[in-house]
Amino acid sequence: MDYLDNLKAKERFTEQGDAIVFESEVDKVYLAAPSKIAIIDHEKKRTFVVTKEGLPDAVVWNPWDKKAKAMQDFGDAEYKSMLCVEPASVERPITLKPGEEWKGRLVLSAVPSSYCSGQLDPLKVLQG
Repeated sequence: MDYLDNLKAKERFTEQGDAIVFESEVDKVYLAAPSKIAIIDHEKKRTFVVTKEGLPDAVVWNPWDKKAKAMQDFGDAEYKSMLCVEPASVERPITLKPGEEWKGRLVLSAVPSSYCSGQLDPLKVLQG
């Protein structure tokens, strides 16, 4: 999947694979992202699903330790337990003329199990 890396002057890259794993600061815009995105929390054995319509891209962001400490409204260690996944329209911004209408939709769902428990297949959640 193609993405823009905001930490590298919005340079465009292609990422292979079905999962995003990170161990440092991340600030990427995934272009033409799937309409359903699963966020799997292996530690707490739960999965969050972001379903989006009208917003083709997805921003994935975590400030990690140094930036978290510099943010006044963010605890020094909160980066360890958060991930921001925002549906967006970055590559093709939505511009409306007077009187025009645009609709977008975002649905957040939580499932009390995860792929690691063997009770949930994320691909079935994403396709369902």
